[in-house]
Amino acid sequence: MDHRELSKEIIRLTGGRENITQAWHCITRLRFNVCEEKKVHLEQIRALDGVLGAQFQNDQFQVVIGNKVAAVYEELEDQLKQAGAAEREAEPPRSRGLNAVLDTISGIFTPILPAIVGTGMLKGILALLVTLGAIQETSGEYQILASIANAAFYFLPFLLAVSSARKFKVNEYIALTLAGTLLYPTILNAYLENHLEPIRFLSLPVSIVNYTQSVIPIILGVWLLSYVHRWVDRFIPGPVKVIFTSMIVLVITVPILLIAIGPLGNYIGIYLEIGTSWLFAHSGPLTGIVLGGLMPVIVMTGMHYAFFPGTLQNLSKLGYDVLLLPLNLAANMSQAGAVMAVFLKTKNKSMKSIALSSGISAFLGITEPAIYGVTLKLKKPFYASIIGGAAGGGFITAVGLKCFGFAVPGLLSLPLYIDPRGGMSNFWYALIGVGISFVVSFTVTLLLKWDEPNMTLPAVSGLSEEGSAAELTAADTTTALTAGASESAKQPDQALSPPPVTVHSIEEKKGEIFSPLTGDLVLLKELPDPTFAEEMTGKGIAIYPKEGRVTAPFDGTVTMIAKSKHAIMLTSNSGIDILIHVGLNTVSLKGKFFEEKVVIGQRVNKGDLLLEFDLESIQAAGIDLTTPIIVANTPDYLDVVPVKVKGVIPLNELLLLTVR
Repeated sequence: MDHRELSKEIIRLTGGRENITQAWHCITRLRFNVCEEKKVHLEQIRALDGVLGAQFQNDQFQVVIGNKVAAVYEELEDQLKQAGAAEREAEPPRSRGLNAVLDTISGIFTPILPAIVGTGMLKGILALLVTLGAIQETSGEYQILASIANAAFYFLPFLLAVSSARKFKVNEYIALTLAGTLLYPTILNAYLENHLEPIRFLSLPVSIVNYTQSVIPIILGVWLLSYVHRWVDRFIPGPVKVIFTSMIVLVITVPILLIAIGPLGNYIGIYLEIGTSWLFAHSGPLTGIVLGGLMPVIVMTGMHYAFFPGTLQNLSKLGYDVLLLPLNLAANMSQAGAVMAVFLKTKNKSMKSIALSSGISAFLGITEPAIYGVTLKLKKPFYASIIGGAAGGGFITAVGLKCFGFAVPGLLSLPLYIDPRGGMSNFWYALIGVGISFVVSFTVTLLLKWDEPNMTLPAVSGLSEEGSAAELTAADTTTALTAGASESAKQPDQALSPPPVTVHSIEEKKGEIFSPLTGDLVLLKELPDPTFAEEMTGKGIAIYPKEGRVTAPFDGTVTMIAKSKHAIMLTSNSGIDILIHVGLNTVSLKGKFFEEKVVIGQRVNKGDLLLEFDLESIQAAGIDLTTPIIVANTPDYLDVVPVKVKGVIPLNELLLLTVR
C-alpha cells in the first residue's frame, strides 16, 4: 500500500474527514484530534499495511507509522486540505485536567520540531568543527552558520505563535503580529539598555523583559488572543470585520500581554529553571535512575511533552538541558541494546529482520519501531531496556551531563554534548552514559530467558508449557490482509502430522470456532508464507477447500473485508477475532472470482454465508487456495488449540478452541 492509499484508509477508518478536527505528526506518529472516538475503527487501522500500532492517549488518537510518517502525513494533509478539513465547524470533546495540558503542549511543540531539531543539529556540528580546528569562530562561514543555528531559538516566539494559533484556532497572522510586538525594538532596546524608568500604558507600567528565546509568554498570549478574538468578532458587523476585528483584538490583547501575561510567563519560565536545578541538587542520580528507566513508558503515553516547555526554556536561558534530552539519549540507546540482543539471539527469521531494522532506527533516536515491533512483543527485552535506561540515566545525572542543543536523542546528536565553551569532558560523559545503557540492556536481554514467537503446534495436552510465546498486536495481521504469500506456493502435502489434540478437563473459559470451509486440514507451519507459518498473525490452522463457500465460524459481527475480497475478519460475541484468508496470493486477483455476501458491521450467525469464490478459476490461475483461519487476538488467550490437525473437516464442524 503506497503512502497515498494508506493515508486515505487512515482518514476513512478514523471516521472520515468530518471526524478529524486537527492532524499533525511527530517523529514516528500521526496525531489526531477527533470529534467522536467511537467512530474510529481502531483494530482495522492497526491491521493496515504500514501501520505499526494505534492508540488513544491523552485525548489524542495516535497512529504509529515509523520512519515514513512524514511522507504519509504529507499525503494525508493534502487530502484533508482538499476536503476543507481545517474549516469544519465540528469540535472535539473538550479534554480535561492533565490530558488537556498534554494535548495542548503536544499540539504546540510537535509542529516546530523540524526547525529546532535542524538548527540544533547544526549547532552541534559547529561545536565539533570548532573543537577539531576545522573552522574559526571569527570566520565569516562560522558567523553565517551560527546565525542559522541560533535563529530558531532567538525567534522562538514567532514559531510558537504559529503553532499555538493553530492549536487555539485563531488567525496565525494576528498571532505572528503578537509575537512581533514582544520582539519589537522598543521593548527589546529598553531591556538591552537597562531602562530603569518603565514604559507606561494608560498609567500602568509595562515590565521590561527580554522575550527573545522565550517560550511561555507567547503561548499564554495566543491563548488570550483566541478568547478576545472570538468575543470581539461577535460584535463586529460582517462587512467591516476585516477592517476592525484584528485592530481591536490587538489593541486589547497586546497591552494585557505586556503588562501582565508576558511577565507572568517569564516568571513561570524562571521557576522552571529553578525547579530543574533544585531537582538535581537534591535528588542526584535517583532522578536519572527513575526517569531514565521509565522514559520508554513516558514517551509511549505522551508524557514527555510535559518536559518540553522546561527543556526549551533551559536551552534558551541556560544554553543547555540536563533532563529530557540526556535521559532520552540513555533510554534510546538502551532500547537499541535490547533489540540488537534480540537480533543476535532469536532464531525467528522475521523477528531477526524486524530487530535489525528497528535497532538501526533506535541508534538514530527513533525507538517506536523497536518498542512496538520487538521489545513490547517479547516483554522481557522491554524490561531489560528499562534496566539499561535506569543504569545510564543514573550515571549521566550523577556527572551532570549537559546537552547544548535540541535534536533527536541518538548517536547523531552526540556533537551536541561538546561544550561550546571548550573542553571535552561532557562529551566523554555522554559516550560513557550511552555505553552503559547499551551494554546493560544488551547483556540483560541475552541473560533473560524470553520466549520466541511460537512456531510450533501446541502440545498434545492442548496447552503449551508457557502459554503464548509473545504478545502480538493487531498490526501483525497486516501482511495477511494486504499482501499475498509467496508466488511460488505449492500444494501442501499430507505428511505425517501429530496425533489429534485431545483437550482434557480445563477450568478456563473455552471459545469455540467452527469450520468455515469444507476441506483438508493443513498445519500453519507447512505453509510457504512465513507470515502464517511463523504465527506472526496469530495461532490457528489452515484448510485446503473442496468447495467455494465460506461461512461464519460463530455468531458475531463482520469487522473487515479486504478490498480484494480474499480476506474477511469477524468478531464473536465473546470477543474472538478470527481472520479467514482465502488462498496465499489471492490479493493479486484484485477481487476477481470472489463475491462477498455480507458487509462490514453486519451481524451473522454460525453457518451464514460470508463469501463465495470460483475455486476452479482460481486454481487455473496458479494460485494456492490453502486458507489460513487465524485467531487474530491470540495474545488475549492462554492458548488456541486445533481440535484435530489432519484429515478432512466438514463445514460447521468444531475446528478451534480458545482457552483463557
